[in-house]
Amino acid sequence: MHPTAAQDDVVRFGIFEADLRSGELRRNGIKVKIQELPFRALKLLLSRAGEVLSREEFRKALWPDDVFVDFDHGISSAINRLRDALDDSADNPIFIETVERRGYRWIAPVRGEARVTEVSASIPEPVLIPAKNAPVQGSPAPSPRWRWVWVLSAFALLLVAWTFRQGSRAAKASARLFNGRDSSAVLSPIRSVAVLPLQNFSNDGSQEYFVDGMTDELITDLAQIPELKVVSRTSIMQYKGAHTPLPQIGHELGVDAVVEGSVLRSGDRVRITAQLIRTATDRHVWAQAYDGDLKDVLALQARVAEAITNEVKLNLTAEESGRLRRGRSVDPEAYDLYLRGRYAWSQRNVEGYEKAVGYLSQAIAKDPNFALAYATLADCQTLLGFNGSPTGMTEAKATAEKALQLDDTLAEAHTSLAVTKILLDWDWAGAEREFHQALHLDPNSAQAHHWYGNLLLGPEGRHEEAIAELQSAHELDPLSAIISTDTGFAYYLAGRYDAARETYQKVLAAHPNFPPALFYLGKYYDQTGQRDLAVKVGIQNSRLAGLPEVARHLQQLYDQGGYQAVADAQAKRGSASGAGVCELAANNALLGRNAAALDALERCNRTNGRVALLYLKVDPAWANLRSEPRYQELLRRMHLQE
Repeated sequence: MHPTAAQDDVVRFGIFEADLRSGELRRNGIKVKIQELPFRALKLLLSRAGEVLSREEFRKALWPDDVFVDFDHGISSAINRLRDALDDSADNPIFIETVERRGYRWIAPVRGEARVTEVSASIPEPVLIPAKNAPVQGSPAPSPRWRWVWVLSAFALLLVAWTFRQGSRAAKASARLFNGRDSSAVLSPIRSVAVLPLQNFSNDGSQEYFVDGMTDELITDLAQIPELKVVSRTSIMQYKGAHTPLPQIGHELGVDAVVEGSVLRSGDRVRITAQLIRTATDRHVWAQAYDGDLKDVLALQARVAEAITNEVKLNLTAEESGRLRRGRSVDPEAYDLYLRGRYAWSQRNVEGYEKAVGYLSQAIAKDPNFALAYATLADCQTLLGFNGSPTGMTEAKATAEKALQLDDTLAEAHTSLAVTKILLDWDWAGAEREFHQALHLDPNSAQAHHWYGNLLLGPEGRHEEAIAELQSAHELDPLSAIISTDTGFAYYLAGRYDAARETYQKVLAAHPNFPPALFYLGKYYDQTGQRDLAVKVGIQNSRLAGLPEVARHLQQLYDQGGYQAVADAQAKRGSASGAGVCELAANNALLGRNAAALDALERCNRTNGRVALLYLKVDPAWANLRSEPRYQELLRRMHLQE
């Protein structure tokens, strides 16, 4: 008994699919002639994709123990025949890599899992060809009157076969394996793509940060092309490790095609394989493999992105082409630290941002001219500022300016600088210029669209523009809960309460305990007079925030005196600084206690609670203060009032 691959479903790779039960290989749905031994080798390779398989493992899988042949020659012959069937090359492999003195490795991404089971290895029985004019055993001899029918049928089949062979030769001449083209591409242009999480073929789980970083960088490169919609990282990472059918992914993300691929890192050498696949038909358009040194990895990624844009036949401007080709050499150690920082940043929590700051600071120390590291560091510092860091925004501004000094084409740095201009200086015009530049450089930046709509257009009262920007962000990141929630808040600020409620409900249907959605739902209930529901949501949010004693206290107050008792307690509760004093201002404003609310607002403006003041002009929660001179003066200081 010897291990070979077997499974219920078809395994797909490149423009090929292998039916592991029937032993059939098909290219774009057309059966490819392949002998049994090469197919058995294929099954073994697919069952252990990414692993180096020794020649001894091939011997055990391909022949029974009691067979004596020239195994070395037989293995080489089987691999060569398999490569011929796949149009692969030993010198520039897409599928099967020869690992010198060790064996062979399957290096292309596969879809469908090849499970290893125990089946008998056997030598195929010889096919007996009947002698000329001899009847097939068990069949009657043909009568003379049928002979002419057979002759004509045979001639017709030969004609069809000849025509097909000529077509195949033409196809092979125009497109070799992964340079093959999907004929439907001419009829249906690809204008939207999602880069699915690249597969880690390093057989080392500790390299996940590196592979995820490659995914991020490919998204970033492609996102610079205005004609191409590229889905954001947040949404695509939800498919990591999943076996979701491509048509379903296409429907959920709203894209014409996906990019699949793998990354293999060995020391300072990197191999990236990528393939472009239509989601509607599950047909491959293009694929290729790229090898290079880690120090040249930025240029390597840019080559992949440029090849994809060429395949979807986009007419890039000279500026766009230049940005794709600008990849420079980078210190390998600095780049490794940068990717570790990106991986920590992607966790999207305070702990992750703090870890990322450490890695990125080390990367900058290794390479002081590493503009990408500065840009990501500025983003982390901005997000820490949102989460209450007393120095986050100040540090973010200096870091973003340094990134742009080194490379003013970095959209992320322009986005971070825009936010700091708002929250440090109330410089709305300067922030808008930075947002415009960021979106010019990266029109597919969901974060830039999101923050532009949520942090600038919304606070200024430009509601329809804000909603449009947030809808653009949602299209680019359709599975992002925070973008959907903030879209609902934009509806709320515009007075479109029904749309706001429906949006929050959709978010909570998918994420029942998502705190921002519950918080904004509570504001909606307050504003629409559903005060009891507002209290219930507030209690739930306190529990989720890890404040069970606060939740119990609120529940006791509500049980004793209803909404009014809870509101009175909240209007008296608050710290002397930060978000607590801003919350105190909001609670007093809601109850019409204007003097207390304005005193708290003044303290809020002097502390690190400025995020809470962003919507002072437009949030109906502040409506009771709008006739107050002190309120008008605060708006003037925030440059939100003439």
